[in-house]
Amino acid sequence: MENKMDERLVKNLVKRVEKLPPAFPAGSMSRNIQEYGSYEELGLTFTDEDYKVGLYYAGLAVLARDMHQYIAEHPREDAGLFAEVVSAVHDVESTRYGDGAFPNYANLPATSLPTGIAAAADAGKLAILPLGDPAIVHEWTTKTGKRLFVKFGAKFKIVICGPHGPYVQFNNGLVGQAALPTTIVGAILAAGFSAATFWYPLAVYLSLLLIETGLKTYCETESD
Repeated sequence: MENKMDERLVKNLVKRVEKLPPAFPAGSMSRNIQEYGSYEELGLTFTDEDYKVGLYYAGLAVLARDMHQYIAEHPREDAGLFAEVVSAVHDVESTRYGDGAFPNYANLPATSLPTGIAAAADAGKLAILPLGDPAIVHEWTTKTGKRLFVKFGAKFKIVICGPHGPYVQFNNGLVGQAALPTTIVGAILAAGFSAATFWYPLAVYLSLLLIETGLKTYCETESD
């Protein structure tokens, strides 16, 4: 496995993901948020704040599903934490959706979701354009995406918010706004995965979601 992150590749990927247009699913979740201000399912609450990152949530779910399927055929030594989070999200969602839960999505039009992103990343090609397609944004991908984000976020909170983490570095002026996403990506890769390009898209999505949903709130709110 690579032991040093390719900063140039990560910065380029950050810029490409940041340019993706916003999108959020229609349906009962959207109607509930508009009418009541929030929607809750399986212990997770969605509000207006989730609209701005709807495509990020959906992209994270689609990406994680593709990675899960790829790892099943190409096992990796650095995939332990990833497998743990995928399993945890599946366990939660299966209580309501059974075989329709992530990552299987049985009986759902999952065959229309893009694949090959993980394989490309493993080969050093960060082909994330399919994740910018609004057609991937469904209630079921958006819900899964936020649930994955929350689970991963819990795993990395000490690393990102601790005394030597990106949040403290940013507040102390040691890391600027432009460099913050890449710095967070580096912390995530070092703490949970490896510097292999396979993990870059996942780490970039998590980094940008942390920033877009509020790094201050993430770091200064006590975990349950």
